[in-house]
Amino acid sequence: MSWMIEEDDKRSLSRTVVDLESVATWPAELLAYLDAHHEVFLDWANGPVRVDAATYDRAIYGLIDAVQPYAIVGWHCTRLTDRESAAIGKSGMSLPDAAMLIRRIDAAVEEGLLTAAVGERLKAKNQAHEPNRAGMVWFCFFPPRLAGESGIGDLLRLWGGEALYNSHDRHLETVAALRYVGTPSIVEAEVPIAFLEPHGGLAFKVVRRYLISHGYETREPCEHEDRVKQPLPAGCIRRVVSFPTTDFMVLSGSESWRESLIHPRRGHPANG
Repeated sequence: MSWMIEEDDKRSLSRTVVDLESVATWPAELLAYLDAHHEVFLDWANGPVRVDAATYDRAIYGLIDAVQPYAIVGWHCTRLTDRESAAIGKSGMSLPDAAMLIRRIDAAVEEGLLTAAVGERLKAKNQAHEPNRAGMVWFCFFPPRLAGESGIGDLLRLWGGEALYNSHDRHLETVAALRYVGTPSIVEAEVPIAFLEPHGGLAFKVVRRYLISHGYETREPCEHEDRVKQPLPAGCIRRVVSFPTTDFMVLSGSESWRESLIHPRRGHPANG
């Protein structure tokens, strides 16, 4: 989960947004690249493989470069206080770390959303400093409801993100406190592809969607999730969608979940 960046950056990024689910609407330059390498990609997807690995690697690395000028719509599932939600809309999203988490906990205590005792417990034990969590914000680039309750349920139920609640899942009073801070929220953003690590994961999904649009069948997943490793300016944020609005219910699919989402009890911090 992320918090705010210092400066108020409202500059919109002039990037074409690619709808991953609608190949026909993709930019002409991207489709031209895929058309030019159609046989290479189809050969490796469908076999028997006749194209050598070096040719395929050049095609994939070229595709990684070809998608850099574009953005894709992503959704970040979390739980936000009113102050945090407003800050994201105004200043965008910065990359989380241990210092940021401490600031957020202190702010929640100051607002009366957490007791001082729970706040100290949360600051003393968390995973915000770990290299697999610090400095990155995760997005799913498909409607979050497809991840289901098992995929996004805890992110929307427990404030602070996995870096916080994973360290307290056996402390019932602390978990109860985290359930009543903030509101279940989904941040919808236009994420520049250049802000993602160029590891090829997105390129593979682009190839699959392209080939499917040309009649190729596959059981391999086309949905993509990834981590942003640069702060997202406010110009990238489309909206923050909060529970229990209709848009939130449609995006999350939470109406059909086994365990319902709940409103925070504002002004009544959980004890612990």
